Amino acid sequence: MDKHWTEKMFLEHGDLFFKFLKRGDEVAVQQVEILEKTFSEMDVHPGGRILDVCCGYGRHALRLAEKGFIVTGIDLSPVVIEHANKLAKNMKIEDRVKFLVGDARKVFELLEEDQGSFNAIINMWTSIGYYDDETDKNILRQLNQLAASDCILVLDLANRDYLIKHFQRFGITDMGNCELHEYRKLDLKRSHFDVIWKFYNKSGEKLNHITTIPLSYRLYSLHEVINLIEKTGWQYVNSYGTLDLKPLTQDTFRMMIVGKNRE
Repeated sequence: MDKHWTEKMFLEHGDLFFKFLKRGDEVAVQQVEILEKTFSEMDVHPGGRILDVCCGYGRHALRLAEKGFIVTGIDLSPVVIEHANKLAKNMKIEDRVKFLVGDARKVFELLEEDQGSFNAIINMWTSIGYYDDETDKNILRQLNQLAASDCILVLDLANRDYLIKHFQRFGITDMGNCELHEYRKLDLKRSHFDVIWKFYNKSGEKLNHITTIPLSYRLYSLHEVINLIEKTGWQYVNSYGTLDLKPLTQDTFRMMIVGKNRE
């Protein structure tokens, strides 16, 4: 049986994924400011417990911990979790943040002792949609079981309507000593974004191929995400652009959807 692309990307090539994620540091600073504003407006303040699902190397979790929140981060990749723990130690905030290797599909099993204790749960950078719709629903139901009665849910996703309007078949990402070539295809029937990632080492003007990884993930429009969270124990509250708090349009690349625990 072929491995799922997440295993090849996050487990076999976690070092390459880490390099790719590092490019998002500046954006993460803006996103944390928006998260903090959203938390405050919904009465979640420093000292509150935050769960960061698919946290990467902690670019959001670490900054939230710096601001006084108590944060737990989980990610499938041992490589990025190792980096996250090192950063927490260097920043001397281990008392406010912990990182665990874990599969979002088994998040309740991993954190069962924390059932009903989180005041906010975040999932950033289109980490919902990796598998199928039923799996996404199952993940969100598990997160709801971990939510306190006042818990809010924040999902950061690529906007399907933007990608259709502004679709580009090819792109190159500079990662310092590496380069990523992306070959993209939109499957409208499945509402999937099918991408082939080809990584290269740079040696002067020469590129040396490292690996090729095909990815495929579900694209959601706003109304579909609202439907998804409403069916899994959450109540839709608001949505806006991930970086600007403006209403969503077909020209909004990323969308932030805010929900609240119904209980």
